[in-house]
Amino acid sequence: MAESIRRVRPTPSDAYLANPHRGCCTFQRFEGDELFSGTTWSEEGPTGFPERRHPGAAPGYLPTTVAYCRWFWRLFEPEEGVYDFSIIDRALETARTRGQTLAIRIMAFGSIPAQPMVPDWYARRYALAPVTRDGRSYPIPDHESEDYLRCFGALIRACGERYDGHADLESVDVGYIGPWGEGAASMSAGRMRDFARVHAEAFTRTPLLCEICGEQGGVGIEAGMGWRWNCFGDLSDGGSAEVTKRTCWNHHFDEYPESVVRNRALDRWTTRPIHFETCWVPTHWFRAGWDLDFILQQGLKFRPTYFMPKSCALPEPWLDRLADFCERIGYRFVFRQARYESRTRVGGDFAFTAWIENVGVAPIYRRYDFALRLRQGDRSEIVRLADVDIRAWMPGDAIVDARVALPAGFTPGYALLSAGLVDPRTGAARVSFAAQEVFSDRWLDLGGVEITA
Repeated sequence: MAESIRRVRPTPSDAYLANPHRGCCTFQRFEGDELFSGTTWSEEGPTGFPERRHPGAAPGYLPTTVAYCRWFWRLFEPEEGVYDFSIIDRALETARTRGQTLAIRIMAFGSIPAQPMVPDWYARRYALAPVTRDGRSYPIPDHESEDYLRCFGALIRACGERYDGHADLESVDVGYIGPWGEGAASMSAGRMRDFARVHAEAFTRTPLLCEICGEQGGVGIEAGMGWRWNCFGDLSDGGSAEVTKRTCWNHHFDEYPESVVRNRALDRWTTRPIHFETCWVPTHWFRAGWDLDFILQQGLKFRPTYFMPKSCALPEPWLDRLADFCERIGYRFVFRQARYESRTRVGGDFAFTAWIENVGVAPIYRRYDFALRLRQGDRSEIVRLADVDIRAWMPGDAIVDARVALPAGFTPGYALLSAGLVDPRTGAARVSFAAQEVFSDRWLDLGGVEITA
């Protein structure tokens, strides 16, 4: 007697998948824009949005579905309490048209002497703790003052009120200490918790990422945030008269492993994303002769989701290895097998089981619905499996096991079956499985079911 169970084993694919919420990121740029020249970049986010220059990734860069931009406070609040977020509106729209989501950071001030300081109105009205360089004083805020917490906090709250949960907003960096918000200043633990609370209250649905170094990292992890690494790849070996090149301080050996452990962040990847921003850019690593394999191995063990090399051209001899790294970070779902009853009746149901392997290093953190699509002639119906939460698909194996009710309107005959990971709002397949049998609309061909009267 013929078996009434059908097994389908899609062919795994190693090809690049333009899947959302993972992989390489552009910086102050969008997919298809020109890159920065050489090994330099701008800390001031884009205020103009020119037409796309390249149909895909810019030559010398990797394809990307995430744009990362950061801007200074003064751009958004020209007068106290008067907010202008039109730049973020335009950036979100540009990212959407380029097939990207947008990750952002708002910075209170930059690095002296060339970058923007706090808004002029703040410098006129409130307490400062000026720093001096080359005989000139620069106005940075007193980090312990109530005015800094209130004013910068109000900006963050206004931003959250406008954008929290926005479908195209990928993540928000939490930065409030020192230049770029990266920690190079003094602040008490109590005040850090105040700032962390402001961000956590402003953004309850969009992922927040804290700088992992130092006590601010511990405060951010305590508040439930993901984390970011602002100097990934640093194997500096300058040395000195007292320290050999081989044993000089650098981030990979002296900062990040200790900060992640001390701040109890080793397992944070299971619930929140991890973002790596390169120290300098990979071409700097290449010219310095640093060990790329060691850098990437160290990166993978922390299970990141994003890699941001600052939109500078990548070293051509390293492109393949960097591309492989970006395919391994975040999630990647290989559909190993579907097993289902090959026959059902009109108005009936059928058993369905799937084995899916996440061969990436992290889960997906956004909700998408696992769904089956049935097609017969001009009729097409999508059945979402409500009990399946793909955010729980950790690296390794996941099993989907369900009885699928045949939607009304199907008649005796053959119905095509496919699987997809669909946007819960639109029902469109948004995340592709790593399989060769995926259609152009991201649905995976699984054969079909015979329907009897």
